[in-house]
Amino acid sequence: MKKIIIWVTVLTVMLILNSTAFTAERPNLFGLEVGKTTYEDCKKILITQDWNYQEYEKKQFKPIDEKDPDRGKNTFILSKLKDMKGARGIRLFFSSQSILDAIIVTMDPDMFAVVMDELDGKYDLVKKNLMGEDFTENYTHVLWEKDNIYIELQKLSAHFVRLLYVEKVLYENYKDFLFKPYERFRRREIKPDWMKDL
Repeated sequence: MKKIIIWVTVLTVMLILNSTAFTAERPNLFGLEVGKTTYEDCKKILITQDWNYQEYEKKQFKPIDEKDPDRGKNTFILSKLKDMKGARGIRLFFSSQSILDAIIVTMDPDMFAVVMDELDGKYDLVKKNLMGEDFTENYTHVLWEKDNIYIELQKLSAHFVRLLYVEKVLYENYKDFLFKPYERFRRREIKPDWMKDL
């Protein structure tokens, strides 16, 4: 009987350790976990970090008042990051159920290579395009995944670098959020007549 109790205890401890290790593997940026963290928990983290923030509607980008009953539902928070060298700001996007849908961190352009090296060792590589074009749908980016989370490092132009954390099913909704490619509107260069002979 003692052997059975010891065996059950050891098995229980192993299951707890395995489940703890599994959850620790999920991307968890500043204590924020997409698909899990609630609106209220996000606000607590912002207040604890002493990061000033403003909340907006997702569709019309209209500022949301602190007393508005719809805050945290289909909205996003824009915050500047304090005392974080290389990181400029963070955007937190919420679902209609007040759960964190996505995180976008804006960074200094020179952070691209450093962040890429850091994330290469942590997550599984999906796609790498280091020869992209600025302001197009073919921008420079690296995409990783962990569990059901996509992590994409984006270099949208020489001066615009950001990092996206989002669930795979919502990736298409957020990968271009607040960024519009200008490919269709780019002027074609005028070709001199002599080029016809090439």
